[in-house]
Amino acid sequence: MKCFRKKKVVLCLLICNIIFVIILYCFLQTEKVITDNVRKKITYTVVIREFEEFDHDVPQTVRHIHTVLGNDVPIFIVADKLTYPRMNFSNSDVQSIFILDFEMDGKISTDTEILNAISSDLVIFLQDGTRIHNKSVFERLIEDFFHSKFSQAFAVKTGNDNLRCTGMHINLQRWRMKITTFDGSEGHCDYIEGDQAILIRTETLSMLPSPWSVPLTWSIYMQFVVRRWKSFVYTPVVFVPRKGFKNPSSMKKFQHEKKKREDSLLRKFKIKEVVYKTDADHEKKFYYGCNRDSEQCYSLINDIPDFLHRGKWTPPCCLKALRETAEYVFDIFSNYSMRYWLEGGSLLGAARSGDIIPWDISVDIGIYMEDIQKCQQLVKTGNYEFVDKKGFLWEKAEEGEFYRVFYSVTNRNYIQIFPFYSKNGIMTKDFWFKSHKQDVEFPEHFLKPLSTIAFIGKNVSAPNHVQEFLELKFGQGAIDNPKYPNGVSVY
Repeated sequence: MKCFRKKKVVLCLLICNIIFVIILYCFLQTEKVITDNVRKKITYTVVIREFEEFDHDVPQTVRHIHTVLGNDVPIFIVADKLTYPRMNFSNSDVQSIFILDFEMDGKISTDTEILNAISSDLVIFLQDGTRIHNKSVFERLIEDFFHSKFSQAFAVKTGNDNLRCTGMHINLQRWRMKITTFDGSEGHCDYIEGDQAILIRTETLSMLPSPWSVPLTWSIYMQFVVRRWKSFVYTPVVFVPRKGFKNPSSMKKFQHEKKKREDSLLRKFKIKEVVYKTDADHEKKFYYGCNRDSEQCYSLINDIPDFLHRGKWTPPCCLKALRETAEYVFDIFSNYSMRYWLEGGSLLGAARSGDIIPWDISVDIGIYMEDIQKCQQLVKTGNYEFVDKKGFLWEKAEEGEFYRVFYSVTNRNYIQIFPFYSKNGIMTKDFWFKSHKQDVEFPEHFLKPLSTIAFIGKNVSAPNHVQEFLELKFGQGAIDNPKYPNGVSVY
């Protein structure tokens, strides 16, 4: 019995030793993997994307990079067009120069072609004139970013001023970008302002629909925001404040070219309104779509605006045109003491939000037919279309007995004016839109008296008992249950 117990103890010790050896082996293997990962050489490619043809430092910047980081660092130059005079580099200086603009007699570089040429883990965009402090701080930057987990990019200042985190919000459905004060966690930003180098993973760069668009800071961060990605401000000093222009007069030209590139980028990304929040109560708005000298930026497909088919709402520039046209006509009608009121979808928008319905393409106004004679513009329009002193185009509609006022001859955003008359206490008219179920007669008592309602920033005339009036036209719950023109619920 004692012999059996002794054998059992020996067996247990043997099993324990085996388990210990297995655990030790696994631990050592794990340590080896970690060590191998740490020691893995992190590869990166330098891309110089932004420089001015009329005043640049690209050849000197390339030489500086090779002097500090070594000749084996791949450097790519991506330009919109061939520079003049041409920059001549050997293959040892620059791995490749890519040209993006189309030329009938030349070859353009595609996004995919450039990305396929990059074989490194990371890409760092360096501005023209950038100078690196030393190799060790640069390689520390590369290593810190490679092992970071929460940022899609590092921004590193290359100028004298510190980088600034700014809030950026993009609503593609409304074609809008809004710039606000920073509202994220410390160091992780939507948009980063200031002279900077941008360090990004090659894999991340390949996921952007437009990786080479300029200005780079706007382009990259806008595409990040749409994907809810964040960037990090890297504070250790890596670069010497970069060299400025050689010619002092170049700054003015640069600012002009920069503004052109910003405008072009916004149009490319289909941002038609940029809103800057200046303080808690004030905003500045800039429009990048249509204006009075250009055509409206949508078309109709089976009487439905094409933007609705793409899941978008009325472009802000078109809403601006409608507001300005409507306000102009309201003022004219008030000056002539005309009886007018908001009609149809415009009244519905006023009841919901005090503004035009975000996907509407016109403003509808009703008037008493006998008041037409009070308005010289409508009297003239009865005989021919004409452009008034303010540039608005007035016309009598070909479809029937109503009027339109267009933002301009070129820009055909419009408001509609419908003449009604009373017949046995019922307001009726001589033309009806058969496809508009809300285009119906209504009792005149809704206009006696007229009331007012907030609309596009001012008080305008409206029927009394607005909710009852709208439910007569659109049905129960019309105010609280918005629908698109095709009857599909918005929410």
